[in-house]
Amino acid sequence: MEEELYFAPFSIVPARRSLTRDGAIVALGSRAIDILLFLISSPGELKANHDIVKQVWPDTFVDEANLRVHVSALRKALGDTRGEPQYIANIPGRGYVFVAPVERRPVAQAERTIRPLLSDDPDDMRIFGRDQSIEAVVSQLEKGRLVTIAGPGGIGKSTVARAVAARLGSRFNLVRIDLSEVGAGELVPTVVASRLGVLSRSGEPISAISVALEATPTLVVLDGCEHVVENAARFVEAVLHGTRAVHFLATSREPLRSAGERVHRLLPLALPPSTLSSREALAFPAVQLFVERADACLGGYELSEEDTPVVIDICSRLDGIALAIELAAGRLESMGVAALGKSLTDCFKVLSRGRRTALPRHQTLRAALDWSYLLLNPSEQRALRELSVFRGRFTASAAEEMLTEDATDVLAALVAKSLVTLEANVEDPYYRLLDTTRIYAAEKLAGSSEFERAMARLGNYLCLLLEKSGPTLHTNSAEEVEAGASHLVPSLRACLDWAFGAKGDRLLGARITVAALPLYFKLSLFDECIAVVTASISYLDANPDLDEASRMKLYTALGWPQLIAADEPWRGVAAWTASARIAEKLGDVDHQLRAIWALWVDAINRAAPREGLAWTERFTDQAIVSPDPADSVIGQRMQGATLHWLGRHAEAEAHLEAMLAQYEDVPSAGHSIRFHFDQRTTAHTILSRCKWFLGRETDALKEVEDSLLYAESIRHYASLTNVLAEAACPLALMTGDDGLAAHYIAMLREHTKAMSLDVWRTYGDCFEAELMQRAGESLGSLRLLRHGLQQLRGAGFVLFETMFVSTEARALSGIGRDEEALGVLNAALAKGALSGEAWWLPELHREKAGIYLKQADLRNAAASFEAAIWAAELSGANGLLRRIEGDMADAQICLDPVLSGASAAVGARRPE
Repeated sequence: MEEELYFAPFSIVPARRSLTRDGAIVALGSRAIDILLFLISSPGELKANHDIVKQVWPDTFVDEANLRVHVSALRKALGDTRGEPQYIANIPGRGYVFVAPVERRPVAQAERTIRPLLSDDPDDMRIFGRDQSIEAVVSQLEKGRLVTIAGPGGIGKSTVARAVAARLGSRFNLVRIDLSEVGAGELVPTVVASRLGVLSRSGEPISAISVALEATPTLVVLDGCEHVVENAARFVEAVLHGTRAVHFLATSREPLRSAGERVHRLLPLALPPSTLSSREALAFPAVQLFVERADACLGGYELSEEDTPVVIDICSRLDGIALAIELAAGRLESMGVAALGKSLTDCFKVLSRGRRTALPRHQTLRAALDWSYLLLNPSEQRALRELSVFRGRFTASAAEEMLTEDATDVLAALVAKSLVTLEANVEDPYYRLLDTTRIYAAEKLAGSSEFERAMARLGNYLCLLLEKSGPTLHTNSAEEVEAGASHLVPSLRACLDWAFGAKGDRLLGARITVAALPLYFKLSLFDECIAVVTASISYLDANPDLDEASRMKLYTALGWPQLIAADEPWRGVAAWTASARIAEKLGDVDHQLRAIWALWVDAINRAAPREGLAWTERFTDQAIVSPDPADSVIGQRMQGATLHWLGRHAEAEAHLEAMLAQYEDVPSAGHSIRFHFDQRTTAHTILSRCKWFLGRETDALKEVEDSLLYAESIRHYASLTNVLAEAACPLALMTGDDGLAAHYIAMLREHTKAMSLDVWRTYGDCFEAELMQRAGESLGSLRLLRHGLQQLRGAGFVLFETMFVSTEARALSGIGRDEEALGVLNAALAKGALSGEAWWLPELHREKAGIYLKQADLRNAAASFEAAIWAAELSGANGLLRRIEGDMADAQICLDPVLSGASAAVGARRPE
């Protein structure tokens, strides 16, 4: 019967050469096992250094330094590294003694097996030999907020991370980020933000990410950090500093070395000794993994007694590295186990001594990849190199464009040999190189004369594909684009990195950028878009007339994010002005209209409707020669909106209703790309405002509700947010329905948080300040409002400034600063007189009247009321007129002949 040597809590069966702790296998190298068995055979007896070396390395010269390394590893595995030795004592200059008591026991008959753990991976792949690691990482995450699983490539770090995340799924909101496809470290925050749907125009999204993650206890898994380790470390530290409920689990070949980091080193899978039977060998994770993958590859495989020593040898030579074992098992489709073992032995001959001199473990994976690569014929080798330009998934048609050889045959061969994986569980199959395989093949490509040609071929393929897909990208929803085209983004990033590099093709890079603009827009990748657009413009500006059409489109794109960003608004104006100039030079009507539209938007956002009316007229004149009949209709919408801000509500309503009627009969595909918003929704937004001002409050609120539902149904969230900011929130407040207003403000904040729409989020703060003022919190309201107004003024977005100034004046008056309140109202009136802004003019006079009433200055109160009535009647703003009349009734003021002098004074100031 086999004998077990027990020294609490460890035990070892010499015949099996497997050390366990409380029944769980402890990973040890074969030399360490040999040393342990030699020492434990005679507990309490000194074993001289030269005797140990002779026993463990009988045919090899090894100095005592090598012995010390292996003994140190053995003591570390036993936890015997502090204070008095518990198991192995060193007698300096002489040797080692096993000092723990050893009990000899017969081995129990029941065979111990390692049960695989199911991961949460979509493929439901089983996990072997990682139970202790999973438990350890879970425990470490209870003690600290950052844990890094570190180890060589292919060892199974990602697998363990997925299992840990699945284990903690009930405690945390899980966010998984694959960094393996990120080519530049500075993109780490952008990629995380994109994954969360939280984007920032400021170029520094960490604050927005922290706010989003802090909402609920969250575990963020950053998978594959080694190539961006410094940037990942800075990002993690910044988020942890700004949050309390966020935890990070990272996988990397090296620790992040961040503050508070806990590192779990993942060891190779446990290996059996070569003398075991098939049943005994199957108790070891490395063999379990090999057999499971072989079974999947061959459609049925059982480990025979004949194959067992060969399989054990293969797993041992691959050092228990999971990916290397998988690659080896995948070769069984074309050769038997015996042939596989011989091939692997021949290939690893150069590394036969490497393991004894502690060669870094990643070299073992490289050896496996070298071996796999050398098994390919020249055509397959070249194909693998060429396919390495793809980051992430690619289609068969993409492979056809890249491969020199016939794609069908060579791709099938690479799939069969497990160097390319096939995702066949979808309608349109995708292919993918394992990350380590891709990096290996990319190094081969970079070292050849094919690299520049391959990258240029990839660039041309992406350019043509994106140009051809442009109409579809324009018309499909963001979700449809995400599902059908997001896999292009990693390869697009890599190609543009090459194009704008020292040896790249910058003109091709600029053209790829132009073709990718709809993709960037639909996926909300604005930060990345601005970076490559800026690089493209820099090159084309330095090479005038090289490609003016692309330069025009790039300047157009440069204006996109600035329309919703809360900083440096002049950049957007400058971009659109440059685009308009080039478009006029080229006679490009489409881009002239886009530029005019953007400059009109800028004027409206600056509360300059008189200037906006001039841009509207210019747009209408240019639309006459446009081949798109919808452009003239859109011009009507612009005119209607402008008239509303000028206080001409009835005229505005007529233009908008005519526009909506005509818009039903014209093609509208792509207008949300050309003019950024769904035109139907935007028209209804202003129309609802016109209805409210004209006195039809019920109709207006119903219009708002319908517009929100429609914007939600078409999943155009920028248009949805526009409805909330420009109609839903202000109209609910103006109606006096504070509960409805609070609901809409909450919706606005939620959508702007998700999309990082800085200006509209600030609108939400200012609307909230109005509710606070109504609740009697004048000081808090004033602080929130002034902070918001400062941001909006700095951004050049003062469309609602007059409305917010009314709140500011009431808040100032509420804390006794009446003269200051009158001052801000008078400043708003003077500004409106210059710009033509009149939509809120009656309210400014009404607010003044309220302050004069508080001061008991009835003459000025009456004059202000009469000015308010006159302004409301002139603009047809019956909704505001009722508010004025209500205030007058509450104050019991009658404009009788006693106060006729005030009326005359007001009349003298009325413009013709």
